[in-house]
Amino acid sequence: MTARRVVIQYCPVPAGLDRYVSALFYCEIELGEGERLHDVLSPDWASFRFHYGASVEGTMRTGSSIADCRFTIAGPRSQEVRFSMGVARQWGFRLTPLGWAALVGVPADRYADTLIDGDADEAFVQFRPLYDLLCPDLSPGEQLDVLTHFLEAMPRRAVPHEALILAICEALADPEMRSATDLAARVRAHPRTVERVCRAAFGFSPKLLLRRQRFLRSIDQFTREPKRKWIGAIDAAYHDQAQFVRDFRAFMGMTPRQYAQLEKPVTGLVMRERARSVR
Repeated sequence: MTARRVVIQYCPVPAGLDRYVSALFYCEIELGEGERLHDVLSPDWASFRFHYGASVEGTMRTGSSIADCRFTIAGPRSQEVRFSMGVARQWGFRLTPLGWAALVGVPADRYADTLIDGDADEAFVQFRPLYDLLCPDLSPGEQLDVLTHFLEAMPRRAVPHEALILAICEALADPEMRSATDLAARVRAHPRTVERVCRAAFGFSPKLLLRRQRFLRSIDQFTREPKRKWIGAIDAAYHDQAQFVRDFRAFMGMTPRQYAQLEKPVTGLVMRERARSVR
């Protein structure tokens, strides 16, 4: 199934809010009557979406799933999400690990690799008013203002390890960071403290986070320059191609070749728009 029209727009995150929110995005899909498109999302930080129109359905290999939900959350993820959509529009945002700690305040590993109905889980009750505030009568620009102002005004919890969370984020972004031992040394914290903070704010152990980062750098490079093919996109932290293929299966549930052959009507645009927005 090929979408007749898919619009993805990443919007600038205001200074100050960007400590807590790494992306604000809008999606609009137009299809023929009764049609649905199918796609797959790669691992990411927690994302919140408000749906208007045909239902969205999603599943993960963990067995977690959503269907017929107007407000959905995908927790921090080390696996792919397979989803389908009909004619609809969405507003959404992605939280940083600090944003999760300050705005949600529940241990992130409790929701790791999980899809959530935001109307059914009280941990996300404070976000629910956004569904009605982002009403269809407003223009997209007005809706963006509403979303931004709402997030800026949200009460933020005190985060005891705020400086450590930010230091871990910075260290994870360094391609030279290869081991959990190196990570603890870089952020100058005891390995057990780093482990505990990573699970609470990031959702996973330091070792898994580092594996996920090298994988995501590879898939991002492939998206930016698909003509180079996978051999030119594999991150330098991989020992060989076989190790990369094993990671690809672990994080995406398929081989790189299978992924490259997939039609990606939404996520292809999402990844290209994300790459454009951070240049």
